Amino acid sequence: MSQIRRLDSRLSARIAAGEVIERPQSVVRELLDNAVDAGAKEITLSIRGGGIDEILVSDDGGGIMKDDLPLAVTQYATSKIATLDDLYHLHTMGFRGEALYSISAVSRLTIASSYEGQKPWTMTVDNMVAEDLVPIGPDRGTMVKVENLFSHIPARRAFLKRPSSEGTLCRNTFLAKAMAFEKIHFRFIQDGVLKVDLPVRNGIFDRVMDILTLEENFNRKEFVYLEKKCRDFTIRLVTSLSGIHRSDRSRIRTYVNDRPVDEYALVQAVVYGYGEILPGGAFPWSVLFVDDDPELVDFNIHPAKREVKLRNKAEIHHEIHQLIHSSLPREIPTISAGAGDDDQPLLEPAARSTTSWQDPVFTHDRIKYASGRQGTSHAQQAEAVAQKPRDSAWLEKAKTLFSSPKEERHVTTSVSAQEFWKPDRASFTYLGQAFRLFLVCQKDDALYLVDQHAAHERILFNELRQQRDVQRLLIPLEFEVDPDVDAFLAENSYIYTQYGITIAQKDDRLWELTSIPHSAKENEKKLVSFIQNAVGSEEEIEAGLYAIVACKAAIKAGDTLDDQSAIALLEKVFELEDPSCPHGRTFVIRLSEKELRLMVGRTK
Repeated sequence: MSQIRRLDSRLSARIAAGEVIERPQSVVRELLDNAVDAGAKEITLSIRGGGIDEILVSDDGGGIMKDDLPLAVTQYATSKIATLDDLYHLHTMGFRGEALYSISAVSRLTIASSYEGQKPWTMTVDNMVAEDLVPIGPDRGTMVKVENLFSHIPARRAFLKRPSSEGTLCRNTFLAKAMAFEKIHFRFIQDGVLKVDLPVRNGIFDRVMDILTLEENFNRKEFVYLEKKCRDFTIRLVTSLSGIHRSDRSRIRTYVNDRPVDEYALVQAVVYGYGEILPGGAFPWSVLFVDDDPELVDFNIHPAKREVKLRNKAEIHHEIHQLIHSSLPREIPTISAGAGDDDQPLLEPAARSTTSWQDPVFTHDRIKYASGRQGTSHAQQAEAVAQKPRDSAWLEKAKTLFSSPKEERHVTTSVSAQEFWKPDRASFTYLGQAFRLFLVCQKDDALYLVDQHAAHERILFNELRQQRDVQRLLIPLEFEVDPDVDAFLAENSYIYTQYGITIAQKDDRLWELTSIPHSAKENEKKLVSFIQNAVGSEEEIEAGLYAIVACKAAIKAGDTLDDQSAIALLEKVFELEDPSCPHGRTFVIRLSEKELRLMVGRTK
């Protein structure tokens, strides 16, 4: 008897559906794509029980013809492509012809539609069992209802999270989709309550900020909009100024042709573009939109369409970097001791401790206040802080301190580089470590505070430039590159050589990494990933190498140093020609004895 048999059609359909429909969030993704492709101007998503009990998407688009309704739920049936060549000229969100078929295999699916305002029809498929068409439905557009997801597959349903968690995932997918389509009015209803209402906007900046400020207390002036049109693509970017940043890349979101995608090279380009604007280890809030020539883009990789191949990825990477580097306003934070009590500004923290984005598809976490504070707005809390009684004794001391002539009231002074810093390893007295970040020492007639992380970065990067301790790999790492990167490396591989990194071409678009600096040990794969995508000036490549080698290996803020290590680091710092990190930021604070005496009112 044969051991090989054809699977039952219902079983094979549910296996195939598992690749497309993983949870309610997947259903929401596919139905929203269909609504956008239908030319809708208004789209409403309603869910019950976290989307497990019911998902309803209604739109005012063109609708579906009566004769097309039965075809819409068959496998590989679509109106969006007809030939293989169409895959490389896509202008729609969907194209695979799998979504409705997969949904109908694991739920009760009802589609009611009116094609261009004609008589409406409704069709229902309950776990692959089709029912007769019924002449009822909306006056315009389409309504798609999905009920009792995975009810016939209890093992699959058991892996779902609680309804509240599944509902949050559905909401996040809704927001991610709405982000790219500012000309469509989106509504989100959860368990009968309108949760999100996003009206039509004239520009992408307003739509992005509508979403970012849903639960985060951002000021729109803290963000800017940048745009650049190139030969084959256009870049649009909504991104934060230097005062708003985080400790990870999770708030950098990327879209290609209006689809949210996971593409590390695009995230990397945003990070490199900021360069010295942000402190080491800090990353911006950014939403990047790349509108590329469809012939240069391939989304036919995974059913979820979260992955993409870009034939001109290196060029896009370069242009994103240049756009941010050349266009983002440079802000220099200052501290003034000369401002009067009435006009002293309230200083915001450099980095926010709360966050809105959490998971890979834009999770929003509500800020929960302690018991007794619920219902208090941010504005009310700020007002309460502002009205808090001041220490009158402290105020009188401050008035005395600042009563001297204006030119003598500055805490810091501007001096020439030569006056501020002279490379000199002369003796100093190490006083200790402050806040596990600053190394404090006394030298000559001044007190020095040194940022340990930035200082170590500079020292490591200098060693990288001098090619110290180059290490040859026992087994070279082979890697493939795109055509544009291949051409770039063929002419510019010497750039890497001067940093102790040796690469050689083995074949067309095939290269190998044969040696690295010792400081890059254990970062070989990151180096390869960088080389595979980097096309640009020597300055850009140097910045990228710095981020991989020096920044990762450097002593971190928060590390505790023993006295011997701290003194050894300070000795190298005082030998430097320029006390600035590779990003260009000065990492040394110098306070003279005279300045310190002035601060406490001791003028003699």
